[in-house]
Amino acid sequence: MSARVLATARNVRLVLPEYADRLREAGIELVIPDTKAVTLTEAELLDQLPGCIAAVSMPDPYTEAVIAAASPTLKLIARSGVGYDSIDLEAARAHGVWVTSTVGSNHDAVADYTFGLMLDLARRVTETANATRNGTWARFPGFELRGKTLGIVGTGRVGREVAARAVGFGLKLVAYDLYPNHDWATQSGVSYVSLDELMAASHIVTLHAPSTAGTRHLINSASLAQARPGVCIINTARGELVDEHALLEALVTGHVGGAALDVFSDEPPTAAQTALIAHPKVIPTSHCAGAAIEAQTRSAAMCLDEVLRVHRGERPLHVVPELS
Repeated sequence: MSARVLATARNVRLVLPEYADRLREAGIELVIPDTKAVTLTEAELLDQLPGCIAAVSMPDPYTEAVIAAASPTLKLIARSGVGYDSIDLEAARAHGVWVTSTVGSNHDAVADYTFGLMLDLARRVTETANATRNGTWARFPGFELRGKTLGIVGTGRVGREVAARAVGFGLKLVAYDLYPNHDWATQSGVSYVSLDELMAASHIVTLHAPSTAGTRHLINSASLAQARPGVCIINTARGELVDEHALLEALVTGHVGGAALDVFSDEPPTAAQTALIAHPKVIPTSHCAGAAIEAQTRSAAMCLDEVLRVHRGERPLHVVPELS
């Protein structure tokens, strides 16, 4: 009898030609849900996950109820991506379920995307393209990056890659992190400052912190009040980092000059977020920063390697820190 693995992460299809024989020889049957939705609901997981030894997941809601229903057969939730806040880690621990992420798979993709959004905000590329498409032939003045200050909130892999790219554009760099990497900062010419100092100094603020209780609404009315007038905000990390109501208010007053948001507090966004998404100074995208083919291929391969390890009775390689 085959060991079933529920794969809600569509990127597994990218590596199936490479892994099909290995999975078959290991006696593993990959089950890919027939849906166009990015994630499954809790009800769908409750229906489809029981009987599976593992899941290769997107940010599906692996609640206590879901994990309990799939126990004791379920041994692994392999998250395709670096964020795993949709997984109840205490429930995983209680039921003996490993949780892994694909840290290291997409930092270049997210850093590239961040810089694309930065250039878009600075030179108003999307705004110009939309106007031209609608019959308006005009010049939309923007600003150069050289000499401006970029504030990087979170200096993990993505934040450091953004900093590396920023050097070539002549940006000055300041950073904020609860756990500063001083050796890297010294080598890279980056100054660590407080969040208030970063907001006051930066022309552009880019967010690359994880979603935790300590980082929720890191960007709020108080921190925005400290910001340089006209600051641009970029978020390719987690929607929970930003108080979206406070950001919208700052955009309406003009204190924030623009925002590029690839992530939102609710995904897909709800009606309550329509005003923010529709604001003319906002570039909204659909959580695509890590969606480069190369990154998705690496991530899928890492997940399936974890499945094979656990099925052999081995410890997975990239266990999330809370469970390691």
